[in-house]
Amino acid sequence: MNLSVSDTPVDGAQHVVVAFTGVELMGPNGQQDFSFGSEKTVDFIQQQGTNSAALLSGVTVSAGAYQWIRLQLDLTNSYIITSSGTQYPLTIPSGSQTGLKLVSGFTVAAGSTSNFLIDFDLRKSLSMSNKGGATTYMLSPTMRLVNMQQVGNISGSVSPTLSIGGTTITATNCDPAVYAYPDTASTLEGFYVTIKGGTPPLTSASVSLDNNTGNYVYTVGFLAPGTYDLAVTCAAYDIAGSNNLPVFSTQTATVTAGSTTIINF
Repeated sequence: MNLSVSDTPVDGAQHVVVAFTGVELMGPNGQQDFSFGSEKTVDFIQQQGTNSAALLSGVTVSAGAYQWIRLQLDLTNSYIITSSGTQYPLTIPSGSQTGLKLVSGFTVAAGSTSNFLIDFDLRKSLSMSNKGGATTYMLSPTMRLVNMQQVGNISGSVSPTLSIGGTTITATNCDPAVYAYPDTASTLEGFYVTIKGGTPPLTSASVSLDNNTGNYVYTVGFLAPGTYDLAVTCAAYDIAGSNNLPVFSTQTATVTAGSTTIINF
């Protein structure tokens, strides 16, 4: 079995670093523990799109049905560096005692290699606290387990002249992103913008400048096969308490396992 971690991007951070010390699995023969000889430090800002960091590589596990995965952490070596360059401690509720537990059933087939990925959604997971006058950032992870044999990707380019709500994506107050929704969505919400009867995004990707081509590009990685609606927005508009999320007109993409679908805006 192989297990890796990836990230749905977050704005306002240069680095989000989490130190992992081991992995626990609960399966057909009880609990299996894999403690690392030396902890593995992952900067999630570097694990976007189709990038990922390996936690388990080629370990032998029992075939059968599994109930949960727990990631063990070292919070003393976990931190965030904001866009201003300031480093703050990263705290996780009960993280030092229980780690991060993902209750998501999965099956390991006999006589084969299983490849799984845990996708962290940092847009939904990070919050700041000034309790006691000390600034800390709390990570309350929103995670999903992905079977790597059953995923595809969506990539494409975004025109630098594209305008959203009167703001171009190159404006300093934009922070452009591509949000992916189920194709059944009629009213589009954001990660923080909630609308009655609306549908929140499943995941997202940053829109960034490719210095080699001069194009603005994005990649939404690790999607299950199916049909999705994509919308470009300024993440700066995705603010709690707002009842509107300006987006560029949506496009529909069909994802198949093992391939990349190209959608340009």
